[in-house]
Amino acid sequence: MKIKRFVAKSMRDAIRQVRDEQGPDAVILSNRRVPGGVEVVSATDYDAALAQQALRQFGSPDPQPPPEKPKKLNAPGRPTDAAAVASSPATLPVAAATSSELVQMQRELGSMRKLLEEQLAGMHWNELKRSQPHRVAVLRTLDQLGLAAELANSIADEMPLKLEAEAAQTLPLSLLARRIPIGQQDPILDGGVVALVGPTGVGKTTTIAKLAARFAQHNRARDIALVTLDHYRIGAQEQLFSYGRLLGVPVHSVAPNQDLGAVLDQLSDRRLVLVDTAGMSQRDRTLAQQIDRLGQLGPRLRSYVVLAANASGPDEVVRRFAALKPSGCVLTKLDEASCIGAPLSAVIGSGLPLSYVAHGQRVPEDLHLAHADRLVLCAVQLARAAVKAVDDQSLAQRLGNPVPISASSLHA
Repeated sequence: MKIKRFVAKSMRDAIRQVRDEQGPDAVILSNRRVPGGVEVVSATDYDAALAQQALRQFGSPDPQPPPEKPKKLNAPGRPTDAAAVASSPATLPVAAATSSELVQMQRELGSMRKLLEEQLAGMHWNELKRSQPHRVAVLRTLDQLGLAAELANSIADEMPLKLEAEAAQTLPLSLLARRIPIGQQDPILDGGVVALVGPTGVGKTTTIAKLAARFAQHNRARDIALVTLDHYRIGAQEQLFSYGRLLGVPVHSVAPNQDLGAVLDQLSDRRLVLVDTAGMSQRDRTLAQQIDRLGQLGPRLRSYVVLAANASGPDEVVRRFAALKPSGCVLTKLDEASCIGAPLSAVIGSGLPLSYVAHGQRVPEDLHLAHADRLVLCAVQLARAAVKAVDDQSLAQRLGNPVPISASSLHA
C-alpha cells in the first residue's frame, strides 16, 4: 500500500492532486484543516491495518501500543497459519487496528463524505443555475411544496428545456397532479370487510365512523357493523362504541386470542363490516402479529392505510403495511398540516391509490373523495402560507446532488 500526504489551499485542489498522482482508485484515509488550507492523506492498494499505522505516523492522536508478539509454531515444517504470518518480519511492525482507531477512521470518512457531498452538490447546483435556470425555478417551486428530492428531480426531468416563466410555475404542478394515484370513486359503497391500518394517532377510529356514516347515507344502518381490535389504547373502544350508538350500528370487540374469522362469519349478513385496528408505531414488534392476523383473512378483507398529513415518516408507514397488499390509502388531518409534500411523495412513490381525504372531526362532513388537482392546490396554498425563504445552499444539499457518496467507497 502506497500512502501519501497532500497539502493544498482547498479540498478541491487536494483531490485533484490525489487523482493526478495516485489515480482514480486512490482512497482518502483522512482530512483536516491546516494553516493555509487542508491536509489529505490518501492511499493506493488500500489495507486497513497499514492505513492505521500510516494515520498514526501522520499525527493521528492517541497512538496505541503494539500488540503482544504472537507465539511461534512449536514444530518447524508445519503448514503456515495465521500466527506464523503474524510473526514474520514483514508484518511485525503493523499494529492491529483497535476499536477506537476504527471509530476514528469512520468519523474521518464520514466527515470527508459530508464535505465532498456538500462541494459536489454546490458545484452541480451552480452549474444548473448557469446552464438551466428554468430547471432551477421548477425545483424551487417543487421544493416549497415539501416534495422528496427524487420526485422533484424526476418531475423536473419531464420539463422542456425552454419554457416561459409562467409555464415554469404551472406545468410542474400539472405533472405532479398526474402522478398522484387516485383510487376508484367511493370504494366504501362496494361494501365487504374493510380494515383501516396505520400507526397510532392518525385518526383511524374517526375515519371508521365517517366511512360508516357515508355508507349509511346510501344504505340502511342495519347493513353495517363495526369491529374493534384495539385492546391497547385506553378509551379506544369507548370512542368507537360512542360512534356506534350515534350511528345506530352494532360494535363488536375482538380480543387478541379470539378468532377474527369466526366473528366475521357471524356478521356475514352485513353488507359492510369496518374493522378498526390497534394503533401502534410502525416499529412496534407487536404490529407484525396484527399484520399476520389480518393477512390470514386473505382476499376476504380489503385494507386501507391511513396516513396523517401532519405526521412524519409516511414512507416507512406505507412500507410497513405493504405485506397486507392494501387496496388504497386515506389521507387525514389536512386541517392540521403545514405541508403535505411528504405524504404525497409517499403515495406517489408506492403507487398506492388515494381514495379519501379528511380535514376535520365532523362525521361525515369532513370526509371527501380524493382529487389530485385539489390536493396539489392544497399543497400550493400551504406553501404560500408558510412563506419560508430557502437559500441556495440548502437547496443544493437537498436537490443538487442526487447521487450521495458512499462512506465505504470514498475515492478521489
